[in-house]
Amino acid sequence: MHAPHPPKLDDAKSFIRQARDTLTYALQPIVNIHTGSVFGYEALLRGWEGLGFASIHSLLHQAQRLNLSSALDDILGTLAVSRFAALPNTYRYRLFFNLDPHLIDSHHGQQVLDWIRQAGLRPDNLCLELSKSVDHSLHPALGSMIAGYRRERLHLVIDDFGDGHSGLRRLYEYLPDHVKLDRFLIQGIDTDRRKRSIVANAVQLAHQLNIQVIAKGIETEGELVTCREIGCDLAQGYLIAPPKIDLDSLLPDYTLVAEIHRCSQREQSSDQRLIESSLEPIPPVRIDDGIARLFEALRRDKEHHVVPVLDQADRPLGLVHEADIKDYIYSTYGRDLIVNRAFARQIGDFVRPCPQVDIHESIDRLLQAYTMVSETAGVLITRDGRYQGFISATSLLKLVQQKNLAIARDQNPLTKLPGNNPIHRYVSQALSERDHRWYLAYIDFDNFKAFNDYYGFRRGDRAIQLFADLLRTELERHGWFVGHIGGDDFFAGIQDLSLVNVLEQLQRLVEKFRIDVQSLYDSADRERGHLLAKDRYGQLREMPLMRCSLALLEIRPGDDYSDGDELGRTIAELKHAAKQSPSGLVFQHEPNGPVHAMPNPAPAGSDAR
Repeated sequence: MHAPHPPKLDDAKSFIRQARDTLTYALQPIVNIHTGSVFGYEALLRGWEGLGFASIHSLLHQAQRLNLSSALDDILGTLAVSRFAALPNTYRYRLFFNLDPHLIDSHHGQQVLDWIRQAGLRPDNLCLELSKSVDHSLHPALGSMIAGYRRERLHLVIDDFGDGHSGLRRLYEYLPDHVKLDRFLIQGIDTDRRKRSIVANAVQLAHQLNIQVIAKGIETEGELVTCREIGCDLAQGYLIAPPKIDLDSLLPDYTLVAEIHRCSQREQSSDQRLIESSLEPIPPVRIDDGIARLFEALRRDKEHHVVPVLDQADRPLGLVHEADIKDYIYSTYGRDLIVNRAFARQIGDFVRPCPQVDIHESIDRLLQAYTMVSETAGVLITRDGRYQGFISATSLLKLVQQKNLAIARDQNPLTKLPGNNPIHRYVSQALSERDHRWYLAYIDFDNFKAFNDYYGFRRGDRAIQLFADLLRTELERHGWFVGHIGGDDFFAGIQDLSLVNVLEQLQRLVEKFRIDVQSLYDSADRERGHLLAKDRYGQLREMPLMRCSLALLEIRPGDDYSDGDELGRTIAELKHAAKQSPSGLVFQHEPNGPVHAMPNPAPAGSDAR
């Protein structure tokens, strides 16, 4: 039950006067999920408690009871837009504003446009949010209202996607510009496989329809990293910034986002470099330019047959295809006719949608975006939502081929793990970035040669592939970079984790391999606990069952391992010590310091130091 309304707000004049004096809006940033650059702000109402209401819903209900819904909505809309307009460089951003469900049937677009124009903004600065509380089946006028907004170039957002009334039906009928994933789906997504699977499929569906996905309510680094990996485009939540009433405290970039991703990257991807090298910088036109400007763009660039069209903030709206206006270009009177004011044709009349992908996305994402849209000439590339260039269908095919060649060159053919080149790059980064704590693990098998000679190379390959799979499940999924040096030699690395957690994860890996690899032995050999096989010197003897030896080197901030020969000697000594250790795991966490052996797995939460 909501708290009763104060008597002083039980008449229309008091309600309106105090609403104007007390209510305000906080703004919460919505940022690019790769870089943290601000895309827009959600307006969140504040001050209703000061009027004595228990919730925003009870405030709106009282306005409805007093027949003041439209008046209150006008107050709130004007207030939200004016707050947003007070920000510097507002034209670059978008304001996300919730529609009042009580006004769905009567709400007229002209009132919304008045808010925008009175503040000196453009319609495309506003994103109207359709919340889960709006049941479209009860509002038959909703579709025509949204169509009217779209004609004025306002944007639509479906809020709380995955909850509320008929999410998929709204997605189909209204084809929004953005969807906001419901907070329930985001909370704990980094540790919940079912949520990850559901969100991944929702993102793929949205991208097929050329809809951007906003992950809202992000509160942990794990949630942010997982949402980025899944393919979400934008992020919002307390990890990035809470809603703020003080506009001076809002930033144009939240660099924490980029820093978190940089620290969590298992390998520096070459996709961005390949994408940048394939960009075709076609000169764009703006949506408000005259048709003559479009003709001039096509005349100057004879290599391409499309022209990107941008809004005033350099955000792509789509492409104009030469084929769509060639009748006007080449006919006797066509050019004169189309530029004639009476004919009233504008660039927007010829714009076709085109998939857009951020430059930080993978080449696979580019290919997915291209294949999901029929009859598209290519993909528009953006950075923080702004136009960067175009990749045609032909260039995209070359790009995919280049990536496949790069993968084949840098990948171990047996395990498909990164090979020596990426491992070398990772170690070089660890040695050069001295303001982080790094852990480098070198791993090989004990008694592998005897096993391989006795059972044959096919079963030996199975042991190698088994360990590669364990690296993926036990380490890679927890943020480690893992690689295959060759044969039975492997590598793993991670940064800025506690030594306790590092040792726990590595001990689990070593123990799991010791147990799982026994399944590759014949039952008699497994029960006996050894093989009767020749050692490396050709002498027949009892060879123990396989295990892995792991040498861990900790590089602390300020440690200097710039001498490659010294690092090589250190690793060799650690590997030798690991093979002599009962547990197979040793570590060293200071240059020329003592080597520590782990005889048994450390209890969870113990201090391994």
